[in-house]
Amino acid sequence: MTLHARHLSCTTNPDAPHLVILHGLLGSSDNWQTLGKRYAESHHVWMLDARNHGRSAHDPLHSYEAMAQDVVDFLDAQGLEKVRLLGHSMGGKTVLLLSQQHPDRIEKLIVADIAARAYTPHHGPIFEALMATSPETATSREDIQLALAHALNGDPVLVPFLMKGLHRKKEGGFAWRFNVPVLQDTLNDVVGHIDLGLNTLPALFIRGSESDYVSDEDLELLEEHFLHMDHHTIHGAGHWLHAQAPEEFFEVTADFLG
Repeated sequence: MTLHARHLSCTTNPDAPHLVILHGLLGSSDNWQTLGKRYAESHHVWMLDARNHGRSAHDPLHSYEAMAQDVVDFLDAQGLEKVRLLGHSMGGKTVLLLSQQHPDRIEKLIVADIAARAYTPHHGPIFEALMATSPETATSREDIQLALAHALNGDPVLVPFLMKGLHRKKEGGFAWRFNVPVLQDTLNDVVGHIDLGLNTLPALFIRGSESDYVSDEDLELLEEHFLHMDHHTIHGAGHWLHAQAPEEFFEVTADFLG
């Protein structure tokens, strides 16, 4: 599958390393525009839309094996032999799988607020809220936002995040850019376990103190597999740590990328 990509070139150094950024579930490359511009001061930046997300194609298959192969196909198409990878949540698990299957294509990896273990699916209310909307017949974005806010108890972070995935169709009405039915049906795969072996790649795991996605025990297990691993906790940040604490997130990751 050909993925949609946003590309920001490092204008000061044509030979700068390449950084590929992978977003999380129900996100898109749009979520990384601001940080991407900052990384582009020292890197050629590629922000990808995963399959069934953003402007990439919809497909009934949604697995980490497929998403990892999509990234490899993208690298091949761009002629990129070796890159640096940054992935958040679902994108982070894709990075973990790539680090096992294709370590020769990676210089460094950053995994944001996710571990390799399986998680209990907790996205049910989100998908129920999305499926209950009728964007194709809505007359305004506000109507859809009000419906989501009502279903999700007015969550001040989640509702605006989801609304970024809504777009107006040329023929009228709206549509979600992410493939809601397929993502709902494959949710158990998205929260599934990634098998890890020993890995010598430089790796940074970064988490939010208010998120329950990465525990101290998770970090200890990861250290058994990644022999050159650093980790950092952003205090006061939750799962969307790159949006909640962008300055600290950038400083820590930019220092690691070096």
